Order: sequence, then structure tokens, then C-alpha cells
Amino acid sequence: MQAGRVFGEGRRSPGAALVVRRSRRCSVHRQRLGWFLLALGLSVAPGSFVAASEGGRSGFSGAPQDSGGAVCSVCHTANGATAPGIGIVGPSRMNAGASQNFFVVMLGGPARTAGVGISVSDDAGTLEPFDQDLQIDKGELVHKHPKAFEGDLVTFVFRYIAPSYNTDVTLYAAGNSSNGALDIRGDAIASTRHSLRIENGAAQLPPRPPADKSADMTSRLFAQGLSQPTVIAHAADERLFVAERAGAIRIVESDGSVLPGAFLDIRGQVLSTASELGLLGLAFHPDFTANRFFYVYYTVAIGDGETRSRVSRFQATADGNRASADSETVLLEFFQPFANHNAGDLHFGPDGYLYIASGDGGSGGDPFSNGQNTSTLLGKLLRIDVDATSEEPDAAPDCNLLAGSGYRIPSGNAFDDGKGGAGCDEIYALGLRNPWRFTFDSVTGDLWIADVGQREVEEVNFIPAGSGGGANLGWDCFEGGEEFEPLGCRLDYLAPVHTYFHSASPGGCSITGGRVYRGSRYPLLQGQYFFTDFCQSSLRALSGPDDGFAMRVVAPANELAGVSTFGEDSAGELYVAELASGNLFRLEPVLPEGDVDGDADVDFNDVVIIWFAIGEAVQAGDRRDVNQDGIITEADIALAGQNCSRAACAIR
Repeated sequence: MQAGRVFGEGRRSPGAALVVRRSRRCSVHRQRLGWFLLALGLSVAPGSFVAASEGGRSGFSGAPQDSGGAVCSVCHTANGATAPGIGIVGPSRMNAGASQNFFVVMLGGPARTAGVGISVSDDAGTLEPFDQDLQIDKGELVHKHPKAFEGDLVTFVFRYIAPSYNTDVTLYAAGNSSNGALDIRGDAIASTRHSLRIENGAAQLPPRPPADKSADMTSRLFAQGLSQPTVIAHAADERLFVAERAGAIRIVESDGSVLPGAFLDIRGQVLSTASELGLLGLAFHPDFTANRFFYVYYTVAIGDGETRSRVSRFQATADGNRASADSETVLLEFFQPFANHNAGDLHFGPDGYLYIASGDGGSGGDPFSNGQNTSTLLGKLLRIDVDATSEEPDAAPDCNLLAGSGYRIPSGNAFDDGKGGAGCDEIYALGLRNPWRFTFDSVTGDLWIADVGQREVEEVNFIPAGSGGGANLGWDCFEGGEEFEPLGCRLDYLAPVHTYFHSASPGGCSITGGRVYRGSRYPLLQGQYFFTDFCQSSLRALSGPDDGFAMRVVAPANELAGVSTFGEDSAGELYVAELASGNLFRLEPVLPEGDVDGDADVDFNDVVIIWFAIGEAVQAGDRRDVNQDGIITEADIALAGQNCSRAACAIR
């Protein structure tokens, strides 16, 4: 079982602090620990199968609130292996607020490597890692990597901080004893629990803090009449530009109306005969208002059946509402061996350079290992300078199928040693399968990449602002955090910050990367990365690095279907598009009760507005009338206060 990747030695990649590595901490000596167990009278629980998610993710501990006693369909398979013995070593009583180290001990089974999951009933108190063996994932302690047995024994150490009140709690632990193959077969799982009485504290559980109402989102229909939308972009004004897969770009006004005709129509030259071919990328030059340049990525047929990806520049007319196909300047072309995995997203980064997402060339399983092949542009994130051309060998285009120098290679790419050197100089990052959508945080400059998985795992990658080129994101050595084709994989890889399995909840089959919210209407959403899955379109949000990239579902799957892309307007508000229906939706939070000013946060401003309306008789639906009894009273203020955000309540 594997939570993070076990990496070989090699060149350090940017953001290497995010890469999980093997620990060399010495474990407790087996004989001494055996006497310790006897002294405590510990009974080692017999093996039993529990709900578990492979990869050391939450739900593995077997706690009833997480598993409900269910057996997970994607758990490690015993395959006839003998279950290990497992126990939790520690006191049975603790003072409220005290801290205590506990041991999870496993004996037997295949006994090559082990993983563990640990949780506590009712989220009472706090679980913390003792050392580098464990990490927090969605409230549970899970292993960072498989830990080797010594003989037939292995231990994990964790710290538990008791709550401030008197209560009885249960510590849950489940562990797997592995044959070392890391393929989730031939393993055996056992679980145990440890009862603990917390005493000498407060008499009862303190009231819970106000709920975080920023978790609930909804989608509002904004525009209709589009055909298979693939990109939503803006040109620093109130309009939205929507690319259609067949090869047209349409303008959507700020009121949701779609202008007749196309902003650009290149349907005659775009190859869109398969579902992953077509007009796939659109980005406006940062100085569009002055030069009227914009850039597109599309697939094109060349000669006798050859398919290429093409990046071109076009120029809009003076009024900004039209662009002629004749204004095209082709900048870059590269060969596509198959019809799928073409990626195609385009964005200008905070450095002013154009970033280009390229898939691994398609088929399945990356048959040519393009993700790790530095002599091809497939399976990469590319970076070029479209504002300068250069005849200097070290800055000229390298792996472009076109002659000429329509762009320059920025310094700091993964390979910037001139044409024909160690790798394609256009490469900024490598090891990608099909990064259908990526984005830059418009405030921090951090880079978020959603990479579509192969058979089981979808992933989100994160490259901090200011990182140099050369990050290797692992494909096809890894799919998410799981080994895929490990032969010859001895480099360092940048681990994803979030993964999910197709068969796990909320699951899916093909991640649709999104955007970081930086609008002004809803302050509580600031800095959150929103994304979804094409097959399971529940809306999901990841917190930023300061909050450990925590994920939560913020809108159910039945609101949207087949979301193909995200976008934002010039004010930073977010939109999504459905591929089949062609509908465009604006994302908005569900306003909590007591939020009068509509910013998705109940705060002091709302309380004041309600206060000044006390005594007024109002119509049904007036948000100041929180209890909807037809009159504003102090009871409405009290109800609003229950939903007040923590920061605002501190002010109050």
C-alpha cells in the first residue's frame, strides 16, 4: 500500500519539498517492545477486513464514522495471505488536554512492508504524527510510504492530544502487511481499537464553532446556444470568449447573450473528427488591448493523414469583435501519433510567457513513453516567449516541425542548451499524460495542473510560483501516487498534491481542471482551487498549500453533467461549461441564512443591516427576516449570529 511515491536518486526537481521520500528512522527493538506489550497486558487483535482505500488515504482506519462497516471494492486483496496481528499500545486513561505517544504494533502476515490508518471516534482530541512515518489526510493519520518490517514486526508511533472535556473515546487502527510488491495484491489487512477515558477536564463537550458555510456552491445558467465548448477566456473586458471544438470562437456578453456570428471561424482547417480533436486552447495576449493578438491551439491534418497539434497567433480587428482567419501566423507544430490525449490548454504565465499543455500522444498507457522522453514535445508543459524572436542558437526554437523562429526559448526552461541539445528546449515540465486544463493563480502565480489518469487515478499537481523549469510529474512511471511503468524510473518526481481513485467517492473517470477563485464578490472563497470530473461532475475545491490542499465536495453531482472546462471573467468570477448541452454556468455560493449583503459570509455588516430594520414588516423572501415570520426582530439577529464566520464573530 502506497500513499506517497518511493523515489530513486537523481536530479532534484523544483518544489522538491513536496516530494515524499523514504525515511531511515530506527524502529523500536523487537525484544524490548515484546516485553512492553506483556507489561501492558496488550491483546493483539486478530486480522479482520475493514473499509479501506488503498494508498494510505483516509477511511482506512476502519472507524465507523468513516467506513460504516462496509468493505471497500478497491482495497488491498488478501489473496490467501495470512492476516497480521495488530494492537495499539498506550494508556487507558488520560487527563483532559494532555499529550501522549501511542504505538501501533503489527506482527506477521507477508511481513515485507506495512501501511497503517489511524483515527479517533467523534473527532475528539487531536491526532498528530510523531515522526516522518505518518501524515494527516482528511483527519486521519496515514502512512507516508510503505514501511519495512524488521523480522516480522513493525511499529508506527503517533501522538494523541486529549480534548479539554471528560469523555470516552476510541482510537481505531488498521494496518496491512504486504508482500512488498506494491500492487495491492497478496496483502492482508487487520484492524483493532483502543478504549480511552479522558478525565479531570470540563464536564461536557463545548459548543461547536459556527459551521463553515463557504462549502456550499451552486451553478446558475448564464448562456445557451454554444456547441461543444472547450475553452472559456476573457480579454480583460466584460466579455467572455468561448471556443467551440469544431473551430469557432463565440463572444458572450456580460448579460449572457451570445453575439451572432463568430469572433473567429477556422472550422475549415480544424481537424475535429474524433472526440479529443479540435480547437482546444485559447489565450489572449496580456497586451491585447494594444496589439489585439490572441493565440489558439488546434489539431490539423497535414498531407496524407498526418495529424499535428498547431499553436497559432491571430489578430482581432480594431473593434475587437472579429478576427479573420487570414490573420493567422503559425508558431509551432508537432506530430500526434493518435487521435486522443492532445491536451491543448494555453495560458500566459505571470512571467509573460505562453505555456502550452501537451498530451502524451494517445492510445493508452503511453506506448512510446513520451511522458519521460525529453526529445519530444508530447506529454509536457511547454513554455515559449512569443514577444521576441532570436537568431541566437541557444534561444531559437528546438523541436518545432516548422522552419523559422516565431518565438524565443526563455531562459530557465528544463533544457535551454540550443537546438539539438539534451532535450527539447520548449519543455518547461515533463511527465504528463493528458493535462487537459491547467491554470495560474492570478494573485500568487502558483501553477495548478490537472492531469487525466489512465485506469484508476486522477491527479492535481502544484508548482509554486518562481519554480524553475524541469519538474518531472511522473507519468508514465506513476499514475497519481501509484506505480504504473516503473522500469527505468530512477529520477525524482514531483508528487501530486491531490489524487482520487475512479472507484472511490466522489470518484469519476477524467478530471476537468479548474481555476483558483480570486473574485471580489465572495471573500470566503479566496484562494480555493475549484475542479470537477467529466464523468462525475460534483464540484470540488482544494485549499491552498497553507491549509494542506484539503479537498471537499461543494456541489453535488446532479447539478451539472459532462463539464468540459472552467473559466473566469475579468473580475475573477468563475464559470463552467457542459460539453454536450453547450450551456455556460456561473458558479456562486449558496448564501447562508443571515447573509443579507450577498457576499456568502454572515458578518458584522449583516448584523447591522438587520438591526436597523428591527420592527419592520417585510415580504416573504426578504433576507433580513432570517426566520421568515414577516417581521424583523432581535430573533433574526440571534439566528444570523449562529452562521457568523469565525473571523467576523471575533470582531463582534
